[in-house]
Amino acid sequence: MEPCARAPRRVLAAPTDSVLLERCRTGDGQAWDLLVARYERLVFSVALRNGTSREDAADVTQTTFVALIDSLHRLEDDTRLASWLMTVARRQAWRARSTSRRDLPLETAAEATGQDPYELWDTQTAVHDALATLGGTCRELLLALYFDSEEPSYADIAADMGRSIGGIGPMRGRCLDRLRSIITQEV
Repeated sequence: MEPCARAPRRVLAAPTDSVLLERCRTGDGQAWDLLVARYERLVFSVALRNGTSREDAADVTQTTFVALIDSLHRLEDDTRLASWLMTVARRQAWRARSTSRRDLPLETAAEATGQDPYELWDTQTAVHDALATLGGTCRELLLALYFDSEEPSYADIAADMGRSIGGIGPMRGRCLDRLRSIITQEV
C-alpha cells in the first residue's frame, strides 16, 4: 500500500443553463442565484458597450433579469439563454439611452450629442417617413423590434407574424436595407 494514496478527487460539473432554468421554474432560489452570478457581468458589459453610463448599466442589468423572471415559462430554447439575455440587455440599453436623451432639455441634448437639435429632428422625421413608405410586413417588423414598449422577443414577433423564429433575423436585415434605401433616396 502506498503511503500517500488517496481516492481520486471528484470534480462536480456546473449545472447547465437548462438545468438551472428548470430549477428556477420550480422556485429554486439557489438556482436563480447561480444564474444571476453566471450572467450578471455579461449583461452589465453589454449595457456598457451599448452606450449607457455605469448607473444606467446597473439598471439595465436589473431590468434584464426581471424580464427573465417574467419570461421563464416562455423561453423557447434554454440552451440559448446567453443570447437571449444579451438581446434583452441591448434593447434595455437602447431604451435607457433614449429615455435619458428625452429627459434632457433640447439645448443640453444637442450639446451632449454634438449635433444641431434641428438636425436630430430631421433625422427622426426621415426615419418616420421612411417607415411609412416602407409599409407592410417590414414596417410591422421594425416597429415591433425597435419601437414596441412591450419589448417582444423574436419568438413573440414570429408568432404574431405567423413566421418561423429563424426567419426574423434575416428578414430584419432585409427590411433595414430597404429602409436605408428609402432614406438615402429621399436625401
